[in-house]
Amino acid sequence: MNNNFRSCAWPLFWFVLVSISAVYEIDLHYQNRELFKEYQALIKQKDQQEIRWKQLRLDLSEITSGLSLEKEASEKAAMKLPDSSKIKIVLINE
Repeated sequence: MNNNFRSCAWPLFWFVLVSISAVYEIDLHYQNRELFKEYQALIKQKDQQEIRWKQLRLDLSEITSGLSLEKEASEKAAMKLPDSSKIKIVLINE
């Protein structure tokens, strides 16, 4: 009996060792896949934030340049710039 156990000990040891190694490898691949999904979600969020930041910068430049007022006036009040030939400049000398 003791001799029979010794003949099976090494194959059993190697089977357990390979099984543990396989389970560890599977767990590593699973963790890697989960981290990659998280990384992709963060990249997508970063891209969305960059798009939002660019939109905010465009809005700020539009507000500071006065284009937004002109755009709002033309849309809401149907106001338009007069023809340059119809503009008269009045000078008042004091």
